[in-house]
Amino acid sequence: MKKLLPLTAMLLFWALTVAASSLTNVPESMTLYALRAPAQPEKGIELYPNPVTEGRLTITATEDILSVQVMNITGKIVFNEEYPSNTTIVTLELEKLEKGIYLVRINFPAKEVHTEKIMIK
Repeated sequence: MKKLLPLTAMLLFWALTVAASSLTNVPESMTLYALRAPAQPEKGIELYPNPVTEGRLTITATEDILSVQVMNITGKIVFNEEYPSNTTIVTLELEKLEKGIYLVRINFPAKEVHTEKIMIK
Protein backbone atom coordinates (compact mmCIF):
# COMPACT_ATOMS: atom_id res chain seq x y z
CA MET A 1 0.00 0.00 0.00
CA LYS A 2 2.87 2.41 0.81
CA LYS A 3 4.27 1.96 -2.72
CA LEU A 4 0.88 2.49 -4.33
CA LEU A 5 0.36 6.02 -2.96
CA PRO A 6 3.48 7.58 -4.62
CA LEU A 7 2.66 5.74 -7.84
CA THR A 8 -0.90 7.09 -7.76
CA ALA A 9 0.37 10.61 -7.12
CA MET A 10 2.80 10.35 -10.05
CA LEU A 11 0.05 9.05 -12.33
CA LEU A 12 -2.28 11.87 -11.30
CA PHE A 13 0.46 14.46 -11.88
CA TRP A 14 1.16 13.00 -15.34
CA ALA A 15 -2.56 13.02 -16.23
CA LEU A 16 -2.93 16.65 -15.17
CA THR A 17 0.16 17.64 -17.15
CA VAL A 18 -1.16 15.94 -20.29
CA ALA A 19 -4.60 17.51 -19.85
CA ALA A 20 -3.10 20.98 -19.32
CA SER A 21 -0.84 20.68 -22.36
CA SER A 22 -3.79 19.79 -24.56
CA LEU A 23 -5.46 23.07 -23.59
CA THR A 24 -2.72 25.24 -25.10
CA ASN A 25 -4.37 25.17 -28.53
CA VAL A 26 -7.70 26.57 -27.37
CA PRO A 27 -9.07 29.18 -29.81
CA GLU A 28 -8.92 32.73 -28.49
CA SER A 29 -12.71 32.99 -28.72
CA MET A 30 -12.92 30.32 -25.99
CA THR A 31 -10.42 31.92 -23.64
CA LEU A 32 -11.78 32.41 -20.13
CA TYR A 33 -11.23 35.72 -18.42
CA ALA A 34 -11.31 36.37 -14.71
CA LEU A 35 -14.42 38.16 -13.52
CA ARG A 36 -13.75 41.36 -11.64
CA ALA A 37 -15.73 44.39 -10.74
CA PRO A 38 -15.34 47.42 -12.99
CA ALA A 39 -13.03 50.12 -11.68
CA GLN A 40 -14.79 52.40 -9.23
CA PRO A 41 -14.31 56.15 -9.39
CA GLU A 42 -12.32 57.42 -6.42
CA LYS A 43 -14.28 59.99 -4.46
CA GLY A 44 -12.58 59.83 -1.09
CA ILE A 45 -15.43 57.61 0.10
CA GLU A 46 -15.66 56.13 3.58
CA LEU A 47 -18.41 53.87 4.92
CA TYR A 48 -18.37 53.17 8.65
CA PRO A 49 -18.84 51.21 10.77
CA ASN A 50 -18.65 48.12 8.62
CA PRO A 51 -19.97 45.75 9.81
CA VAL A 52 -22.99 47.79 10.89
CA THR A 53 -23.79 46.80 14.48
CA GLU A 54 -26.14 49.50 15.81
CA GLY A 55 -28.35 50.16 12.80
CA ARG A 56 -26.51 53.25 11.50
CA LEU A 57 -24.12 53.56 8.57
CA THR A 58 -22.28 56.82 7.88
CA ILE A 59 -21.01 57.66 4.41
CA THR A 60 -18.55 60.48 3.77
CA ALA A 61 -17.26 61.62 0.39
CA THR A 62 -15.20 64.46 -1.02
CA GLU A 63 -17.85 65.12 -3.72
CA ASP A 64 -21.59 65.73 -3.49
CA ILE A 65 -23.68 62.62 -2.81
CA LEU A 66 -26.82 62.72 -4.96
CA SER A 67 -28.47 59.53 -3.73
CA VAL A 68 -27.84 56.25 -1.93
CA GLN A 69 -29.47 52.89 -2.48
CA VAL A 70 -29.00 49.78 -0.37
CA MET A 71 -29.71 46.46 -2.09
CA ASN A 72 -30.02 43.03 -0.56
CA ILE A 73 -28.10 40.09 -1.98
CA THR A 74 -30.87 39.41 -4.55
CA GLY A 75 -30.65 42.97 -5.90
CA LYS A 76 -33.87 44.27 -4.37
CA ILE A 77 -33.59 47.92 -3.28
CA VAL A 78 -34.36 47.99 0.45
CA PHE A 79 -33.29 51.62 1.08
CA ASN A 80 -33.38 54.57 -1.32
CA GLU A 81 -32.75 58.21 -0.43
CA GLU A 82 -31.94 61.34 -2.47
CA TYR A 83 -29.98 64.24 -0.98
CA PRO A 84 -29.76 67.99 -1.71
CA SER A 85 -26.68 69.43 -3.39
CA ASN A 86 -23.59 70.03 -1.22
CA THR A 87 -24.25 66.86 0.79
CA THR A 88 -20.98 65.06 1.51
CA ILE A 89 -21.91 63.24 4.74
CA VAL A 90 -25.00 61.05 5.16
CA THR A 91 -26.13 58.71 7.92
CA LEU A 92 -28.38 55.81 6.96
CA GLU A 93 -30.82 54.37 9.50
CA LEU A 94 -30.75 50.64 8.72
CA GLU A 95 -32.02 49.13 11.98
CA LYS A 96 -35.05 47.59 10.23
CA LEU A 97 -32.90 45.50 7.88
CA GLU A 98 -32.18 41.86 8.64
CA LYS A 99 -28.65 40.67 9.37
CA GLY A 100 -26.70 39.88 6.23
CA ILE A 101 -24.68 41.21 3.30
CA TYR A 102 -25.87 44.24 1.34
CA LEU A 103 -24.60 46.43 -1.49
CA VAL A 104 -24.54 50.21 -1.06
CA ARG A 105 -24.73 52.19 -4.30
CA ILE A 106 -23.69 55.86 -4.02
CA ASN A 107 -24.59 58.14 -6.93
CA PHE A 108 -22.51 61.23 -7.71
CA PRO A 109 -22.86 64.05 -10.26
CA ALA A 110 -22.07 63.21 -13.91
CA LYS A 111 -23.76 59.81 -13.44
CA GLU A 112 -20.77 58.37 -11.55
CA VAL A 113 -21.64 55.47 -9.26
CA HIS A 114 -19.67 53.81 -6.47
CA THR A 115 -20.73 50.47 -4.98
CA GLU A 116 -19.54 49.00 -1.68
CA LYS A 117 -20.38 45.82 0.19
CA ILE A 118 -21.49 46.06 3.83
CA MET A 119 -22.48 43.59 6.48
CA ILE A 120 -25.25 44.13 8.99
CA LYS A 121 -24.83 42.20 12.24
